Amino acid sequence: MSAVSSLGPRRPLEVETLPPPRPRSVYPEVVLSHELPTATASAVDALLRLRGATLTVTRGPDAGRTVKVTSPSFVIGSGPSADLRLSDASVSREHLRLTLAANGVKLHDQSKNGTRLGGLRVIEAVVTQDVALTLGQTTLSIAIDAEAVILPMSSRESFGEALGVSPLMRHLFAVLEQAAASDITVLLEGESGVGKDVLARAIHAASARKEGPFVVVDCGAIPPSLIESELFGHDKGAFTGATESRRGVLEEASGGTLFLDEIGELPLELQPKLLRALEAKELRPVGARSSKRIDVRVVAATNKKLAESVARGHFRDDLFYRLAVVRAVVPPLRDRPEDVVPIATAMLRRIAADPAASVPEDFASVLREYAWPGNVRELRNVMERFAVFGASPDNGELLGDGAGKRARVARDVDSDVLELPYHEARKVVLDRFESRYFPRLLERAGGVMAKAAELAQIARPSLYRILERLDLRRDD
Repeated sequence: MSAVSSLGPRRPLEVETLPPPRPRSVYPEVVLSHELPTATASAVDALLRLRGATLTVTRGPDAGRTVKVTSPSFVIGSGPSADLRLSDASVSREHLRLTLAANGVKLHDQSKNGTRLGGLRVIEAVVTQDVALTLGQTTLSIAIDAEAVILPMSSRESFGEALGVSPLMRHLFAVLEQAAASDITVLLEGESGVGKDVLARAIHAASARKEGPFVVVDCGAIPPSLIESELFGHDKGAFTGATESRRGVLEEASGGTLFLDEIGELPLELQPKLLRALEAKELRPVGARSSKRIDVRVVAATNKKLAESVARGHFRDDLFYRLAVVRAVVPPLRDRPEDVVPIATAMLRRIAADPAASVPEDFASVLREYAWPGNVRELRNVMERFAVFGASPDNGELLGDGAGKRARVARDVDSDVLELPYHEARKVVLDRFESRYFPRLLERAGGVMAKAAELAQIARPSLYRILERLDLRRDD
């Protein structure tokens, strides 16, 4: 392994390169029990070649666990959204994010207590050979695959109303385009706000059922006492207050698509009944004596990792496999910064009803740098505020120089972290402040460390440590 000169968020750690991989066509975990068509040689320009990896826990409470990483983005942590969920209490909820690349695996630490490679704390790195990492009390080995993972990519940069120029989204579009052509069930997993509902509508619109109904039910918003009736319907007199018969959403969606949002919130006791309805293509309303035939295609979505819920006994494995015929993970916006400005531009044009509207470059640079914890939903809120106040005479700070615009956007963005847990929100705001403050400080000081420390009124050793952590060296 080559010596490490510096670590920081802007300059990745490089480890010596492996020999060129020998490609072979495989599909990632995004596809479980349904085999999608293999890409042809004529579509070689629409293929994404990445390096896969195998993770093994060698020390800690979960020692012995092994998982293969073949999806473009993978999270290790102790929280319910992690792909590899560890029981180590010293591991953060989303401790480390892995992103597959053409030459290796990118690491991005998102934790409070750090990820260590040898004696060094890693903030961002690209590893191209086998390494061992320490997360809290856990040691994890990463073995880089010798062969490439080859993923299909759509030639289009949109799927329905969903936009994406990044390879991650074009791969997702390729999978969903093929899935939409059949009646197989699709499970969409991803953080809140990534646009799972938009993708579900796009699947319906691209299917043979597009002329049929598209029915949405939020499994997390219905009281447990009413959800059975909501799904399956009920006969008159089935329970107190049932003054008339009512069709359930499974029957209402017959001939079309049923979108089961937040399926992970479905009560455990109702899951067998839903499974039987999907398998038999028939249902029995509450209080009814006979069953009804249904013809419905199901798309489900969740912000949880259902595979982990299955492992912990919180979700039935048979229903999981029935729903996850195609299992697609929608990447968060922070993993695809190249998508931010195109999405923001499309939103601005729609809000302003102006097909020529564009995002100013100084404003666009702020949008690219932000981590977007609220994903596309948060971006939409910011663009709505920008569309309303951006050119208002009463909002002078957006009319002046670029610094005024950046200040306005920073305040708008900061308001969204108020819904995060305290320590997480504090870290987001502090990191953002430091990344803006210290480059400006060095500029004011003309790169002279003594003057910078005097202007900041902090000791020079403290300034050196901060600049090293931010990867702002004196020769920059």
